[in-house]
Amino acid sequence: MVEFAYAVGRIRALEAHLLGESQVLRLAESRDFESAYLVLRENPAYAEKLDRLEQPFDFERLLEIDRDAALALLKNLAPDHPLLTVLYRKYEPDLKLTSYLELLKQALADHPVPLFKKYARGFILLNELRLKLISGGFEPEAIESAYRYTDYRLAVSRGMAGYQKTGSLFILEREIDNYLMETLKRAKYTAFGIEPLVGFFYAKEIEHKLVRLILTLKKMKVPPEALKERLRLSYV
Repeated sequence: MVEFAYAVGRIRALEAHLLGESQVLRLAESRDFESAYLVLRENPAYAEKLDRLEQPFDFERLLEIDRDAALALLKNLAPDHPLLTVLYRKYEPDLKLTSYLELLKQALADHPVPLFKKYARGFILLNELRLKLISGGFEPEAIESAYRYTDYRLAVSRGMAGYQKTGSLFILEREIDNYLMETLKRAKYTAFGIEPLVGFFYAKEIEHKLVRLILTLKKMKVPPEALKERLRLSYV
């Protein structure tokens, strides 16, 4: 495990540049898209990549550059690590969610990393539920009952309550992400091993999802209060 000591040190330094709750709220509460984008530019991790944009305010390209930089760093810190290699496959352009879930199931058997196993089980179960709900033909009460005695009961209960009220699955998706983030935050207290790198991988993924959500809704002129209902927990 000590072989990752240098890698964990690098990750700890980069975690300081992840968007915290106060920064996320500033983004959400900005008066318009341009104001929110300026808040994002204050973050060192994004500011240093702005000169690589061909078009100003192209936040999708900015997030893509930041994602690629994070993946390149992890590949350099832990070359060809089999667990991280599985996680990277999520970004293959033609890979379907169902196929990725099958890859994670196989990884559960191959990689006995406790934090990963807990995260992957939650990711698989809750996303299979999400896919089932999208397909239709379900009873919210039956779904909630099925998860009542599991670790996911609160996420499912809140998601089903939100669905019955709004007819939308966005609350379930938010609660899934929050549950998984609470699980991954334990990596911040791990001194050695691959767990901090796994945590950073998903921390960046959720951060990018948050930024994309906020800036997209800002472009649509969604009021801040309505926008904040969709926010996820951050890693820091």
